[in-house]
Amino acid sequence: MNNNGSKEKSDQKKVGAVMVVGGGICGMQSALDLANSGFKVYLVEETTSIGGRMSQLDKTFPTNDCAMCMISPKLIEVDKHLNIEILSNSQVQSLEGEAGNFTVKVLRKPRYVDIEKCSSCGDCFEACPVDLINEFEQGLNTRKAINKRYPQAIPSAVAISKAARPPCKLTCPAGCNGQGYVALISKGKYLEALDHIKQWIPLPAVLGRICHHPCEQECNRDEVDQPVAIAPLKRFAADIVRQKRKDGEIPPEERPVIDKSKPKVAVVGAGPSGLTCAYDLVKLGYPATVFEASPQPGGQLWSAIPKYRLPDDVLAADIKDIVDMGIELKLNSPVNGKNGLEALKKQGYEAIYLAIGAQQSRSLPIPGVDLPGVLLALDFLKDVNQGIKVDIGDKVVVIGGGNVAMDVARTARRLGASEVTAVCLESAEEMPAHPWEIEEAVEEGVKVMNSWGPNEIVGKDGSVAGVAFKKCTSVFDSEGRFSPTFDENVTTSVDSDMVIIAIGQATDLSVLPEKTDIKTTRGGWLIVDPVTLATDEAGIFAGGDGVTGPKSAVEAIQHGHEAAVSIDRYLNKLDLKEGREAKKEEPASLPEGKHEKKKRLNTKYIDLAKRLSGFDEIVDAFTEEEAIKEAERCLDCGLCSECLQCVSVCQAKAIDHDMKEEEVELQVGSVVLAPGFEPFDARIKSEYGYGRMPNVLTSVEFERILSASGPFQGQVMRPSDGNHPLKIAWIQCVGSRDETCDRDYCSSVCCMYATKEAIIAREHESAIQPTIFYNDIRAFGKGFERYYESAKGKFGIR
Repeated sequence: MNNNGSKEKSDQKKVGAVMVVGGGICGMQSALDLANSGFKVYLVEETTSIGGRMSQLDKTFPTNDCAMCMISPKLIEVDKHLNIEILSNSQVQSLEGEAGNFTVKVLRKPRYVDIEKCSSCGDCFEACPVDLINEFEQGLNTRKAINKRYPQAIPSAVAISKAARPPCKLTCPAGCNGQGYVALISKGKYLEALDHIKQWIPLPAVLGRICHHPCEQECNRDEVDQPVAIAPLKRFAADIVRQKRKDGEIPPEERPVIDKSKPKVAVVGAGPSGLTCAYDLVKLGYPATVFEASPQPGGQLWSAIPKYRLPDDVLAADIKDIVDMGIELKLNSPVNGKNGLEALKKQGYEAIYLAIGAQQSRSLPIPGVDLPGVLLALDFLKDVNQGIKVDIGDKVVVIGGGNVAMDVARTARRLGASEVTAVCLESAEEMPAHPWEIEEAVEEGVKVMNSWGPNEIVGKDGSVAGVAFKKCTSVFDSEGRFSPTFDENVTTSVDSDMVIIAIGQATDLSVLPEKTDIKTTRGGWLIVDPVTLATDEAGIFAGGDGVTGPKSAVEAIQHGHEAAVSIDRYLNKLDLKEGREAKKEEPASLPEGKHEKKKRLNTKYIDLAKRLSGFDEIVDAFTEEEAIKEAERCLDCGLCSECLQCVSVCQAKAIDHDMKEEEVELQVGSVVLAPGFEPFDARIKSEYGYGRMPNVLTSVEFERILSASGPFQGQVMRPSDGNHPLKIAWIQCVGSRDETCDRDYCSSVCCMYATKEAIIAREHESAIQPTIFYNDIRAFGKGFERYYESAKGKFGIR
């Protein structure tokens, strides 16, 4: 009785559902047979559609029937069967239990397209700028990042191919998607490229010129030859669209609607961080006012970056585009004293962002700094940029080794100094200036002296006569902190009649009232929450150089974006931190396959003599032809570029780039494994030249050539040159009956497969002379021998 009771209990647990793994012809037939018998069937397929290898065949042997004609009814029947649930783009993760009662965990990968909404119209194919190797066509042509594996595919919805995010996007402090706009430029979609850039970079023409482009340093193309010129392409997109708008070829940018009922927000500082924050806020509908102490907006973009790097008209145009979005800009409006933060609150501003920058130069505690002819770097650059006459010396010493020091030295050369020497504590390898800044400075005649620290500015007759230096033996201590040490016995001096100090920057804290909860560091920087940028005073946020110290414009922009998110959440009484924790992502790696070397196109510098004669911009922009050619070098390492052009053209609103993978749990009583086969990797048998010689193909590749829906529309063509071959050889038993590649067995199908392909090739083009090289012919099935004889007799196949 106990045994019978156990049996009845076991029978009650049995599940009347079956999982079939593999959506090829075998899996489909199994699913149909089971479903027709009344079982619930889960058909799990790894790719985005069922059909398997048979969907790649042109004909079948020995009847030479159309393979697609044979499986199409099966595809439709599986799709429409009420008892079959297709789990495409899915993989089995685990299987536990016993016969009659299994628990299966299946990972469903996102296809980024709603199967129920997609009509497979193909509009997205036209919009997508990314061309990828077409795996279904065995790499013989390309496909779009959004695609359908083959015309009759089931599910019929398209799918988007994605890898990890490209390193250019992950490396950019502002998160700008370089692959996205580079792909759009490669297809001549300049306006779309600029719109894409401005999601992250509201100053695209500016950043296209001055950004230190960390994206390029991590570009996977560097493993092949040289990085893609991502920053110059950004400049190109901004410049060409601006010109086309000026010429009336492109309409003006649409402005957002400002909701006057929303809380007012004040932004203190019109540098890149403040402008970005205000730009994001007005796009969210908030009335945003930017208060700027200077007579011009731009922060150090206006006051400190020389015009030969950033022309006035370029900066002004980018800022105008931002302000025209609906921002109220108040110039000559310092926020301090009676017009300080409390006054802003009384005016009804419910949130404030402090983007006050670091616009004060630091000096040196050495003798002689008070002598006439000793200047501070930022004051010097600001005067030059404002057109104030600066009486430059003949011999100028610049103390410092950063980017500001290089700007100062190069500006001094343009003002007429015959000798400019930049002296810094750091060795050549340690210099904080970007390598290209140093290289350009040296080209322009600036002498760089490394590992020297200033000891005294020497005066004569009340003016600067030179600078005495001592040898710097190290700049940083063992823990990487700034702690220079010197050898007092090793000294030198440099004659000069002007000294410009460029050794660091500070922020102006006069914005803070005497009584405030806002805290600062010992170095004089504002303290904020690293995630939200909130200060300790409710409703007041801070970012940019005033928090971090002097950094790059793109890093300041990133703070502006984050501040806008925090302010929006604060005003809506939402959690400021939720979902914003930093997550480390591994970037996409170099795509597999052979990549042709293509030399990088660099933007051209104007003549050196002309560079030194004034403040004209020193680097020319790409032409359209150059920009497209350079953009085409992108390897599309992230696969889909996430440019979102597909979203804009999809009338069904079926595309969702935020889809996530999900794990589903199934209860089944039985499992059928029908995983199919993978073609032998012919590269293993290198003696045949596969992978090196373009006209050496696998049988599956040739099958796609024969197919009317294949890469050549059924024309028999050589991949190397597109010409029609006259003689085609089939080499049998490659990868089978071969112990050297662990396959000592006969594959059993290759003889008839090659015979079929030879017959079909002759049917396509009667001039072709096929020859099959074999060890033995295996014609074991029904009608196979007759098929073999027909090939020799009727079709003349050797």
